[in-house]
Amino acid sequence: MLLLHAFTCLCLLSGVFAVTTETVVGVAGQTVMLPCRSEAANQKGVEVCWGRGEPSLFNCHNAVIGSSGQRITYRKSYRFSLLSLSSLTISSSQPSDAGFYHCRLQLPGLFNDQTSSVHLIIIDSRPVFSSEPSKRSDDEGNLNAPQTTTDYITEGSDVTGGATTEPMMAVVQPIQQQEHVNTLQMFVGNTVRTSFIVFIPALLLAAAYRVWRLKQSWETDRRMDQSEEGSSSA
Repeated sequence: MLLLHAFTCLCLLSGVFAVTTETVVGVAGQTVMLPCRSEAANQKGVEVCWGRGEPSLFNCHNAVIGSSGQRITYRKSYRFSLLSLSSLTISSSQPSDAGFYHCRLQLPGLFNDQTSSVHLIIIDSRPVFSSEPSKRSDDEGNLNAPQTTTDYITEGSDVTGGATTEPMMAVVQPIQQQEHVNTLQMFVGNTVRTSFIVFIPALLLAAAYRVWRLKQSWETDRRMDQSEEGSSSA
């Protein structure tokens, strides 16, 4: 029984650490779409939930939206909706929306749920201009002197893609340091959960075995006493 619990926990941890994390960049005030990377993402009738933070073993942590098939069962804010049955859409995105998200597809059967994670980054929608004025050399009249100028530079145009209002998703390379911290938190949390799953049943089994041994010992002593009484009476 204990080996079965240990094998189950190992399978659970393997499934959790196999979760891939991708990074999505969105612009504040626009609509952002977070994809749910799962083989069963487009299956009909599947229960889907999205949560913030690290994924848990059995449910969505800090859920923001949940659905069962085509029906929305929970929604934290009107800005959250589901696209293509599983992908999360955030309208009028805000800087506070940035962070880690995870989607969970609850499939029939034991430990069949599929999970994927997304790191959302929200950038400012206003363009950034350089504040340095144009620089010119003192010998402006000298045609041979190098002319040094600094033009106004607009940053972020390659990210915003204009004033489009369509759902935006820009996948970039994940940030190694943040992923390392997130993985460490997941490892600590899952280690604690595994300790409860493995050691609590083991303690219960040990206690039950001890009670059974005490009962057997008590029954043996009682039979010996009865046999001694029978011998003395004879």
